[in-house]
Amino acid sequence: MKAGSGDQGSPPCFLRFPRPVRVVSGAEVELKCVVLGEPPPTVLWEKGGQQLVASERLSFPEDGAEHSLLLSGALPTDAGVYVCRARNTAGEAYAAAAVTVLELPAPEPEPQSSEQSLPPPGTGESAPVFLTGPQSQWVLRGAEVVLTCQVGGLPEPKLYWEKDGMALDEVWDSSHFALEPSPSEDGRGASLTLRIKAVRLPDSGVYVCHARNAHGHAQAGALLQVPQPHESPPQDPDDPPVPVVEPLKCAPKTFWVNEGKHAKFRCYVMGKPEPEIEWHWEGRPLLPDRRHLMYRDRDGGFVLKVLYCQAKDRGLYVCAARNSAGQTLSVVQLHVKEPRLRFTRPLQDVEGREHGIVVLECKVPNSRIPTAWFREDQRLLPCRKYEQIEEGTVRRLIIHRLKADDDGVYLCEMRGRVRTVANVTVKGPILKRLPRKLDVLEGENAVLLVETREAGVQGSWSHDGEELPATCQSSSGHMHALVLPGVTREDAGEITFSLGNSRTTTLLRVKCVKHSPPGPPVLVEMFKGQKNTVLLTWKPPEPPPETSFIYRLERQEVGSEDWVQCFSIEKAGAVEVPGDCVPAEGDYRFRICTVSEHGRSPHVVFNGSAHLVPTARLVSGLEDVQVYEGEDAVFSLDLSTIIQGTWFLNGEQLKSNEPEGQVEPGALRYRIEQKGLQHRLILQAVRHQDSGALVGFSCPGVQDSAALTIQDSPVHILSPQDKVSLTFTTSERVVLTCELSRVDFPATWYKDGQKVEESESLIVKVDGRKHRLILPEAQVPDSGEFECRTEGVSAFFSITVQDPPVHIVDPQEHVFVHAITSECVMLTCEVDREDTPVQWYKDGQEVQESDSLVLENEGPHHRLLLPAAQPSHGGEFQCVAGNERAYFTVTITDVSSWIVYPSGKVYVTAIRLERVVLTCELCRPWAEVRWTKDGEEAVESPALLLEKEDTIRRLVLPSVQLEDSGEYLCEIDDESASFTVTVTESYQSQDSPNNSPELCVLLKKPKTRRLWSRFPPWRRTAGTE
Repeated sequence: MKAGSGDQGSPPCFLRFPRPVRVVSGAEVELKCVVLGEPPPTVLWEKGGQQLVASERLSFPEDGAEHSLLLSGALPTDAGVYVCRARNTAGEAYAAAAVTVLELPAPEPEPQSSEQSLPPPGTGESAPVFLTGPQSQWVLRGAEVVLTCQVGGLPEPKLYWEKDGMALDEVWDSSHFALEPSPSEDGRGASLTLRIKAVRLPDSGVYVCHARNAHGHAQAGALLQVPQPHESPPQDPDDPPVPVVEPLKCAPKTFWVNEGKHAKFRCYVMGKPEPEIEWHWEGRPLLPDRRHLMYRDRDGGFVLKVLYCQAKDRGLYVCAARNSAGQTLSVVQLHVKEPRLRFTRPLQDVEGREHGIVVLECKVPNSRIPTAWFREDQRLLPCRKYEQIEEGTVRRLIIHRLKADDDGVYLCEMRGRVRTVANVTVKGPILKRLPRKLDVLEGENAVLLVETREAGVQGSWSHDGEELPATCQSSSGHMHALVLPGVTREDAGEITFSLGNSRTTTLLRVKCVKHSPPGPPVLVEMFKGQKNTVLLTWKPPEPPPETSFIYRLERQEVGSEDWVQCFSIEKAGAVEVPGDCVPAEGDYRFRICTVSEHGRSPHVVFNGSAHLVPTARLVSGLEDVQVYEGEDAVFSLDLSTIIQGTWFLNGEQLKSNEPEGQVEPGALRYRIEQKGLQHRLILQAVRHQDSGALVGFSCPGVQDSAALTIQDSPVHILSPQDKVSLTFTTSERVVLTCELSRVDFPATWYKDGQKVEESESLIVKVDGRKHRLILPEAQVPDSGEFECRTEGVSAFFSITVQDPPVHIVDPQEHVFVHAITSECVMLTCEVDREDTPVQWYKDGQEVQESDSLVLENEGPHHRLLLPAAQPSHGGEFQCVAGNERAYFTVTITDVSSWIVYPSGKVYVTAIRLERVVLTCELCRPWAEVRWTKDGEEAVESPALLLEKEDTIRRLVLPSVQLEDSGEYLCEIDDESASFTVTVTESYQSQDSPNNSPELCVLLKKPKTRRLWSRFPPWRRTAGTE
């Protein structure tokens, strides 16, 4: 932006910038902006550096400070960047927006089916297919880049390149681009190489090669990145930074943001050659990281976004643009408004290794203040992965089982949206993960980048679990790219990059392009030539809609406010509206609109009105009816308008004011119906003597008649008309009914092609027209195909008899089993019926019996046994019975020690005749131990007792003697607990001032610690444990 002196007025300033536009070919493009200045600025529009001039398709409407660009019938060549330049005597300003025009694929000449587009067999022709796609590249400025693609197909496909959705000739500065075509050796394809000489920073972007022939279209893309050269920071961080941009000549703009909010700076720069952009903060170059995003938006602006601003982010931000012609700056001073209530100790950045844990900790001013944890914009709820702890004023978040996608910005927030922010860095094979989500417009290119710790490693990309083709994947050194050109809604979903056990995932969301509704019909005219008809004509919209459409015609009676739809027409031209299309005599107006899947056009009203009178005419008349005796005879006709009529039978008028009637008592019954334009007369259960009856209908302008003929009826089946499929459970009563047209007519029942025999379990009954087969208590063998056969016609029944569903009685809930190595583990499942088969599964796979896994069945009880469980035997087990399942989670732990207590040698000193208890605690209650004294097994007797209680094993000496002194061992497998017992006549202590003996007895506190106590002499006889 250029600015003059203050006494010349105010330079132009944009209050509203033009927005980027994406339209389909043929639609209308409108760009709007609001710009102020004193004196009012002159506004010009430019494209590709050239000033635009008004034409039949291009105009520049103005409304005060609002300036617009209106382009009708957009073409693919209209795509590009449009610049609005405002200039007055005080200065100049400009804004830009990108216009993208999507070219619709050419319609197929005969879209008969999905297979029509395939070439005829034997021609050898095929749609384009990429044999070699372009590869993503990361190069330094000044290097030469070569992007090559080889495409197969016949006829030879036409190839062309695009950069960021624009043809190469539309790129602002493409003079250093060169295309080198070369046909394939066998003539069944082509190759097109794009060579970029002395690559520059603005050349970064997505390059897509398109291939098209008569049988289809294919595309492949690659990413080109030209890294920004890093500036060297000062050696001493306390030293002032070395300026990297020229000093400011004017005061910078000021921008305030609340702490914890985002700050967004946007700079639009133009120049030729295209400028290179650098962002600086307080004189130091800024590089992209977790909280500093740098990108270019859709209308070409350069954006710096500072996420979750903190006090340390305040300072001077500079956007520096330079090219070979010079440089320019845009500067803003960022101020961060701090809240009154602050964290007494903020979060600190932490690092952790993949599959490990990290701890984030902060302090709030008051222990009663509630807080919430966030990972960027996602609220984190307490769970096994995100453990949240509150201890007084301390707030702690523990992240378990770290993975690459846990890398990011974390926030702790208290009331008033006061936040403290920290970065969590996850160290693993993946250095730069994918974004949480990526929003892309339909038809745009999607680019995903991952950086790995090691260079040259081979990762894999997948979409919703399915591996993506190699043509859209590229790797170079530490960088791995996935380029999806021209995304569609089918591309939406989870995109995952996997490297060994490490993976990172993003959610790709594809937003649909907004389509404009079709235009209205043109040149509408009304002609009133013939009596009681009107002719309406029109022409199709201009330009015609890109998708299929119809015309909707509506009428309105003069004096009424309601419009009523007449009918829809698929093709333009003319339509005649007769009087029988209106409900009553009157003057009518008409209007028409265009309707497509993208909406409806405005209505166009035909000039004038027409007087129409409804008249009836016969659309489909009465026809002679032939029926069998006992059936209903139906006579019907359709008229062109809704009108009342009169029915006659043999010249006698039938009463129409009653829904049902009778010609005379005991004679033929009838029913009269009218639904819209259709009139029906139903003669019920006609008899042979009614044959030859004449039926007539009369209304103004219409008279018609037909005859009734009664045929001698062979028997036929009234119900069921179609095959009947039924399912029953055992012991249910099954009744199959077949109704014939004649009473007491014989019929025969068959099962699976064999004639059935009556028995107690199968009964056949006849009741008038109805024939029944009854199974009083159906069993599984009764399943089959049943047939009721008579006079060449049959009714069919498919019967399935199955046992009632089995139910699991126990367990009703998920069972968790914990065991140690070599233990016997038994899983039990009880069902509600005996001898019901069940299936056991482990980790989704059906188990097979072996020496290490035994299956047992006993009535309704089913067991799975692991006789000597090992850690590998653990997992998720299921017992499946019918449609029900019982769930078991088995965990086998490899125990390194059986003895929990004591962990070291125990010394016990006792006085003769006292009670001594030696205690050993095991890790399992069923484990057996062996007690020894001085190497010999201890034998239980009245003077030596062995006790067992849960996991506790005791050796008790009720009245200890001098000879009981010695070394005692509690042994299990290769482990032992050692006790040294010393028995004396009495305690003699030379150090005690009163020389009074005391007893020293071991007190045990399970699993934690040992405690020694001293008791006075008068309590010696009370043995303690």
